[in-house]
Amino acid sequence: MPGRVTSTTHPGRASDAEVALDCSAVTGNLLDGWCVDEYGRSREGVALRVFLPASDGPMAGLLVAAQHGEEAVTALLARRLLERVSGHATRWAVVQVANPDGLLNGTRQNAAGVDLNRNFPATTWGPDDSFTYPPGIEDERRVLANRTNLSSPGEHPGSEPETQALIALVERLRPLLVLDLHSPLELVLPRGEVPPAIVESLSLAADLPIVDDVGGPCPGAFDDWLLDNGIPGIVYEVEHAGLPALCARHLPGLEALLRSSNGAG
Repeated sequence: MPGRVTSTTHPGRASDAEVALDCSAVTGNLLDGWCVDEYGRSREGVALRVFLPASDGPMAGLLVAAQHGEEAVTALLARRLLERVSGHATRWAVVQVANPDGLLNGTRQNAAGVDLNRNFPATTWGPDDSFTYPPGIEDERRVLANRTNLSSPGEHPGSEPETQALIALVERLRPLLVLDLHSPLELVLPRGEVPPAIVESLSLAADLPIVDDVGGPCPGAFDDWLLDNGIPGIVYEVEHAGLPALCARHLPGLEALLRSSNGAG
């Protein structure tokens, strides 16, 4: 069934012993009720990991963080969620770090210089390089002339192992909703048939505006691919701030989502 822990090294349905072993590996480190599964490898061979509820059943949602390595705070927020919400209390899966090479190198791109959020085989994908703002740039300097962070979209759509692995994970889990966690635009962007109550709840909890675009084209973005495939998605962007302030503002709404009827069954 979708949502069951499977292993890339042991294809098919995991045995009870394998599930117990995986769960014990993360229990006792502030986590409860979560199993960890390797769903692929990065360009540099780092394990791509997803945290799944220990019990069997369909997935209500998938939260993906740190698709851009320069957005390390999103990985820390995802980790805090894993610590605060027991895997027994949710039907959400969590990818804490979708781009481990970028996170380790402190770069937006993966090890091949590709912006993973421009590499998905969406109808919007294009071959042109993209330019984004350097991480940490002041708001008043976010003007076109300062878009100096060069990224490749990849040699072709879906060229990167991280992209391929995330697509395969979505297709395996078949989540009803995907939340793509980013920074620093401070907004909620629903894509597709997202229940309005969920969008409004996230917006109210963190006092975030609901928008219908991020202010510019993002060809080959993850949320474009989700839209093309009929999977509702939310781009959730936090602001530039320290971790305590980000946790205080954003964890209540995100935690409520994972614990809600949408998250628990």
